[in-house]
Amino acid sequence: MKRSMQRYRARCCAAGMLAVVAGLAMGCSKDMQEQPSYHPQEAPRLHSPSRSVPRESRSIVLTPPPLTQQRLEQGARLFAVNCRHCHGPEGEGDGPVAGYLKDMPANLRASRVQKKSAKELYEIVTDGKDVMPSFRGELSAEERWMLVYFITTFKSEGSGTSVQETSVSPLGRVQENVAGQR
Repeated sequence: MKRSMQRYRARCCAAGMLAVVAGLAMGCSKDMQEQPSYHPQEAPRLHSPSRSVPRESRSIVLTPPPLTQQRLEQGARLFAVNCRHCHGPEGEGDGPVAGYLKDMPANLRASRVQKKSAKELYEIVTDGKDVMPSFRGELSAEERWMLVYFITTFKSEGSGTSVQETSVSPLGRVQENVAGQR
């Protein structure tokens, strides 16, 4: 009787292990290995489904919205969330992840950047450039303009002053830049 009990337990154990193995094998689908994956320095794919917020994230607005102090402040907040990690707090291309990138981010204070028109900067923010990802689909068209407004407040690298230290209103400098583009 003892021997038959041992055989019974062995058969049950073998059947149980077989069921577990079969369950694990059937539980894995090919979908997991065929799903889209991220590549190095690729922007996250967070595109909004239609009729969700922001529903206008993929639109392009070539005529800038009116500049207000509120939009400029919102641009600063957007910069802190979306750009600061690469471009740094002062836009000098020295953010905490800059050293890990294939190419260094642009110094937004450089004269070659500050000489670009607001429209050119908007196109770069919208479509991306080199290793910088596109923000179309991540930020609404108006939010991208807010970022451009904030970027144009940076003084050129030779001036030695930051946005916070200047006596000229950042809003005034941005208005001059945008007005010159129309």
